[in-house]
Amino acid sequence: MEKTEKKGTVTSLASLFPPEEARKASQRVLDTIAEHEKELDQLNEFISDNNSIIDLVQRIPEQLHHDIMVPFGKKAFFPGRLIHTNEFLVLLGESYYVDRTSKQTTEILKRRGNTLGSQVESLKAVMQDLKAEASFFDATASEAAEGLVEIREDYIEEASTETVSHTDIKTVDEDEEYARLLSRMDELEKQELEAENDDESELEDSDLEDQGNQVLMEHRVENSEHEALKVQPASKVLPRTSEHSKVQTASKVLPASKS
Repeated sequence: MEKTEKKGTVTSLASLFPPEEARKASQRVLDTIAEHEKELDQLNEFISDNNSIIDLVQRIPEQLHHDIMVPFGKKAFFPGRLIHTNEFLVLLGESYYVDRTSKQTTEILKRRGNTLGSQVESLKAVMQDLKAEASFFDATASEAAEGLVEIREDYIEEASTETVSHTDIKTVDEDEEYARLLSRMDELEKQELEAENDDESELEDSDLEDQGNQVLMEHRVENSEHEALKVQPASKVLPRTSEHSKVQTASKVLPASKS
């Protein structure tokens, strides 16, 4: 009798995450969120007070003195006058104080305000993550209480091997096609270079032929001029009056006739 192959497992979600434990975890996260909300409110108050102080520090130097009520203890005040309105005693920390002008004090307060703003943004991001975590625990507790189960199936390696083999074959085919394209492009580039070289050689041959024809024509012209120079002296040797002189000589030889 053949044994049935076990392909997966079924696990109850309540066995992994008991509903009561999930609710407790969610409550702990909510308590942490409440503490962060208090810190956030305190930081917002600091930012508001800092902005008020910046406004006050910028307005005080506009006058030489201010009439104020000076606190005397926690329950009494007496009238006084604020002088040296452009001098401020600024706390740097650890009981260290320095004298600063209104402009310098404003710059210090603005830097503190930027630091407080960065802390607020960081705290908001932490609270956002905690809210997501609390939501996950609440959903898990509800699903575990409903009797939800988790089904896991074994991963089949053969299917993965076949997929990888098909992928490898496809990759090899693509590589071969790419190699063929590269070789074809190289061949076309060689043909183009050969055609350019042939055109350049034909142009050089035609230029040489034109130069040779020009040299031959110049040589022929020089020969014709040289022959003409040789013919002209020979024509000058012959006298123009040779026939006339012969006639005169003949007339002298003939005797005179008697009448």
